[in-house]
Amino acid sequence: MKKIGLAVVTYKDNFGSALQTFATQYSVEKLGCSVECISTSGVQNIIDSRKKKYYLGRVFNKEEFNYLLDSVTSRFRKKIKNASYTENMAIRHEQYMRFNEQYLHFSEVPNNFDELTKMSSKYDAIIVGSDQLWRPSNIAGGYFTLEFVPQGVKKIAYSTSFGVARLHKSIQNHAKSFLKSFDWISVRENSGKAIVKDMIGRDIPVVCDPTMLLSIEEWNKYVSPEPFVKGDYIACYIMGDSKEQRDFVKRLRKETGYKVVGLLHGSTYVSGDDEWVDEAPYNVGPFEFINLLKHAKYVCTDSFHCSVFSILNNTPFFVFRRDSDNEETSANDRIYTLLSWAGLDNRLLNGNENVDEVLKLELNYSNVNERVSERRKESLEFLTNALKSV
Repeated sequence: MKKIGLAVVTYKDNFGSALQTFATQYSVEKLGCSVECISTSGVQNIIDSRKKKYYLGRVFNKEEFNYLLDSVTSRFRKKIKNASYTENMAIRHEQYMRFNEQYLHFSEVPNNFDELTKMSSKYDAIIVGSDQLWRPSNIAGGYFTLEFVPQGVKKIAYSTSFGVARLHKSIQNHAKSFLKSFDWISVRENSGKAIVKDMIGRDIPVVCDPTMLLSIEEWNKYVSPEPFVKGDYIACYIMGDSKEQRDFVKRLRKETGYKVVGLLHGSTYVSGDDEWVDEAPYNVGPFEFINLLKHAKYVCTDSFHCSVFSILNNTPFFVFRRDSDNEETSANDRIYTLLSWAGLDNRLLNGNENVDEVLKLELNYSNVNERVSERRKESLEFLTNALKSV
């Protein structure tokens, strides 16, 4: 049996990261391989140090600086919140810890990159995939680029995202170097396909996110059939801080009479969010997250993976841009690519729309499901062929 290592995100509490990690592990095991998620706990400080060095070198870039400032400010705000907030975050964290322990298979913990390289030699291939793992700061971090992988171990990128529409010239040489070392590359967004073509001249496929490799029937094996929240509700998962988008959700609530269930304070702490939602559960793990979207009357989000699971569950949803398209750090193309191939471009809103009008927008999930099924088939073919070559 082939032994495969996964270079994925398991070190932070994020619904999308957890579910795509599970989906990648599930899909590779389904193809007959033994799988481990590589533990980064022993080398995370080294990775973070490299990323900080990158940010320091880009401190005079306004957009990069603002991106870093938002992250630091949010972490600071979270740390100084009251005891109730701290307790809620602990409840959420416990859900992730249980999920990781119960559903993910981890490697031993390497204490440095030399040990990581030595440990990696036991794998036939290492897969890096999904999430924004090739953002410029992650390229600088030197982990998700698989530069630690020894000779003889295949390198596969499945649905990996650059998280930006273009790479700044300061990181391009590094990108060219690590991309050339990969045996198989696929990406999640059209912009990523263009970047790889520009960097190393390779034509590579755009495949679906790992979470879409599983049918809804497969996901439902892990999701309780009973609604996590009782009654009719609008599920709201907005990670940015747009007031306009929140005002749209309030208008939707007024128009429909449905309560708003908010999944609050994800990657960004937003002051005041606790005050306007009707319910804000924190005992929500990755599978409860799917349950909330499954039973919602509507979903409002700026999250890629929230959009994915709304589509898989055939739940009416509206998605907003989290970034401006003009920003160098914008990750909007992941939403554009998803909506385009699913035929759901009309679900993308600004937040200032008339609720009556958007509720009339066509939503034919029968057609969408056919598109998803076809993309799933194509994507599984890529992954199957990559693993056969190992």
